Amino acid sequence: MKITFLGTGAGEGYPGAWCECPHCSYARKHGGKNIRTYSSAVIDDVLLLDMGPATFVNAAHFGVNLAHVHTLLVTHPHEDHFFPLMMRCRNADGDPAGKPYTQLLSHTGACMTKPPLFTIYGSHYVRESIESYLNIVDHPTIRSTAGGKTLEDFAGFMDRAGVRYAPTKEGVAFTAGGYTVTPVRGMHITRDYAYSYIVEKDGKSLLYALDTSGFEEDMMAIIRAHRFDLVVMEGTFGLNGKTESHMGLESNIRLLDALRESGCMKPGARCLLSHMSPHWCPPHDWYAAIVEPHGIELAYDGLSVEL
Repeated sequence: MKITFLGTGAGEGYPGAWCECPHCSYARKHGGKNIRTYSSAVIDDVLLLDMGPATFVNAAHFGVNLAHVHTLLVTHPHEDHFFPLMMRCRNADGDPAGKPYTQLLSHTGACMTKPPLFTIYGSHYVRESIESYLNIVDHPTIRSTAGGKTLEDFAGFMDRAGVRYAPTKEGVAFTAGGYTVTPVRGMHITRDYAYSYIVEKDGKSLLYALDTSGFEEDMMAIIRAHRFDLVVMEGTFGLNGKTESHMGLESNIRLLDALRESGCMKPGARCLLSHMSPHWCPPHDWYAAIVEPHGIELAYDGLSVEL
């Protein structure tokens, strides 16, 4: 498996859009790995972990083609992690491939080639997020810009976009395009709002744990039943020490120690931090040296890791 990080920042971005604190000012001045956009990642260019507003633009910048993605694992439906507008861009209006240029001029779809079926896995809050988005775009003023057509209901929209929604259930594994995926309930906002994911294929295993302050014991039992080549943790609170809904370095170290003590980390396994806030996480240039003694590395936008 290869995982590519298409974004490694928290909800405010890094630097924060409106912020001039020392961390944000440093990131703007020095750029490079210090710049972080909304967190998302892709495995083997076909399985997405979250789909935020910057996912597809970043993929293009990093030379990643997401046109063949067949699966999306949504950690939770906050807009920096799940941006339904991108599903509307899947409308191919048929497949014009091979048609004369004169016919392509009349093509009205947002996509010129028909993409593969796209399955979205997530909590019931994810479905509600899609439904809420459809209600917003069905506003009469917006609808009138589409020639006065009445927008379709949930099922119609999903069918036209070539998308299906599949609910996740904690601890219940499923297969998706050759990958085995096990959802793990996180601790973020409400008890069943966010999920982390264990992804396995060809003897390789990844834990992707974003937007959670940790795991309750029943979920740790599921995690301890696996051995990982890579663990990706969220590092939102950095050096702050806060633990509500997110992790910081102290809780990162505690979870990693627990995984090591349980024999969950394979020899040579790596631990990477993502989802970092500029208000508690120093810029990459500083923070990488702080976490390194603990056997932790910092992910950065565009990083690819082969398992």
